[in-house]
Parts: sequence; C-alpha cells; structure tokens
Amino acid sequence: MPLKQPMNTGMKDGKLVIDMAEADALWNGLSQDQQFEAMCIMFQPLLDSATAMKQALENIRELNMTGTDDDGHRWSHSDLIEQEIVAALPAST
Repeated sequence: MPLKQPMNTGMKDGKLVIDMAEADALWNGLSQDQQFEAMCIMFQPLLDSATAMKQALENIRELNMTGTDDDGHRWSHSDLIEQEIVAALPAST
C-alpha cells in the first residue's frame, strides 16, 4: 500500500521546530499582561461564535415555548430552527 505522504519530511519538520522555538521565545518574552491580551485577541472570534450560538439557542427555546408556525405546529417542527442556527454560525472562508 503506498504511503499517503512522502517519507522525506526532514526539512519541513526542521523548519517547524525552528518556528515553534522562535514562537516560544517570543511568547516567553512577553509580560503576563501582554500574554493575556494576546490570548484575548486570539480567542475573541471563538467567543463571538459561541455567544451567537447561545443567543440562537435561546431564541429557539423562547419561540418553541410560545410560538407556532403557519400550520399551527409548535415552532420546533418548522425549518426556522435551522435558519436560526445557520445565521449564528461563523461565515466560512
């Protein structure tokens, strides 16, 4: 069975190790406040996505408890749930 990737990855692996060492040195050179700020910037998109999804789920719960669709079915039986969730998902790039 053929290999999915070539065996000769030494140059790429070596560059990765160097890049990781440089990143580690940069990170360790930052103050604790700078590290915290960098982590906040790094994780903000994830937090925004989680917040949007939480809001979508709260909207779904509220509508399911109180609303019906045009046919009188509880809201949970309509395609509006998918619309809420899809609207909350981050845009794919």
